[in-house]
Amino acid sequence: MSPAPRFLGLLGVAGLACTAAEPIDRHPSPKLEDVPAARVTEVRGAGVYRAAGTVRAARRAELSTRVMGRVESVLVRPGDAVRRGQVLLTIERGSLGAAQQQAASALELATTNLRRTERLYGDSAAPLVQLEAARNAHAQAAAQARSVQADLEYADVRAPFDGTVASRMVDPGVLAGPGQPLVVVEDQGAREIVVTGPDELRERLRPGQEVAVSVGAGERRVTARVLAVVPGADPGSPTLEVRLTAAANLSPGLAVVAELPARERSALLVPRSALTQRGQLQGVYLFAPDSTLRLRWVRAGGARGESLEIVSGLQSGDVIALDASKARDGLRARPLLTGGED
Repeated sequence: MSPAPRFLGLLGVAGLACTAAEPIDRHPSPKLEDVPAARVTEVRGAGVYRAAGTVRAARRAELSTRVMGRVESVLVRPGDAVRRGQVLLTIERGSLGAAQQQAASALELATTNLRRTERLYGDSAAPLVQLEAARNAHAQAAAQARSVQADLEYADVRAPFDGTVASRMVDPGVLAGPGQPLVVVEDQGAREIVVTGPDELRERLRPGQEVAVSVGAGERRVTARVLAVVPGADPGSPTLEVRLTAAANLSPGLAVVAELPARERSALLVPRSALTQRGQLQGVYLFAPDSTLRLRWVRAGGARGESLEIVSGLQSGDVIALDASKARDGLRARPLLTGGED
C-alpha cells in the first residue's frame, strides 16, 4: 500500500474521533395524555347537618298496665295483626280479686250504715254531723270499689286501635309493674320519619319545610316535609327531635339520614363524576406534581346539585380528573381544565 492512501485513512479515523457523539435516549419519556380535569373549589353557603333516624308508624302505642302483678299470658307475637279492643296480654288477678271482695264488703257496710243513719236523722235521733260522716264514708267506699274495678280492667291489656304488633317485651311469669312497656302496637296506615339533631338547628326549621332524606342502605332519596320540631328532654345534652312526613310504603324501622339546614360554612366541592367507589371506600384521581394521576381516598359528605361535598382528603385548588371512570392510578397525564382555566 502506498503512503498517500494510508495517510488519508488515518486522517479519516482522526476526523471521526474528533466529531461529537449524538446522545442516545434509551428511556424516552412516555407521552402525556390529555385528561379532562376540574379544580377543587371552596364555596361558602348554608351548611347541611346529616341527622340520622328511622321510619316509624305515625300512630304507635307502648302498652302498659297500672297494676303490679305477674304476666299470666301473652296472646300475640311480633307481626301479628290485631283489632281494636283485642286482648293482647293478661295479668294475674289473685290479689286484685281479694281487693275487689274487700272493697265490695266495705261498700256494702257503708251503704247499710248510711241508710240507718238517714232513718235516724229523719226521726231526729241522729245529728247532722253523723249523717255527713256516714255519707263521706259511703263515698269513700264507693270510690275504692270503682278503683279496684278499674284495676281489674287494666289486668287485660287491649289493642287501642287496629294495627300490627311491633314488639313484645315480656313473657308469661314476668313480674310487671305500673308504667312498664309490655307490648308495642303500630298503625299500618301513615308513616313518619323521626331524626335527631343539635338544638342549634331549631331556628332554621319550620313546619312545611322540605328536606332531602336518604332511606335505607341503598340510599333511596326522597323529599320530606317537616311536621314538627320537638325539643329534647335532656337539658344536659340539648337535642331536637324532628318529625318528617313519609310515604306509607316505607317499612317501619328503616334507617334514614335527613339533610337539615345548618349555619353557613365553607365546603369543598367536586363533580359527582370525579368520585370512584371501591367497596366502602371513595376516592378521586389527583394530578400529582410529577405529571401522574394518583388515587386519593377521600370522605364525601352531602350532595349539592351535580357536586359532592368533600369532608376530608383534598384541599382547595387541587386538580382532579373530571371522569373517574376514564382515569387510572399512575397514568402520565396533562390536565385539561374546564371553564377556560390554565
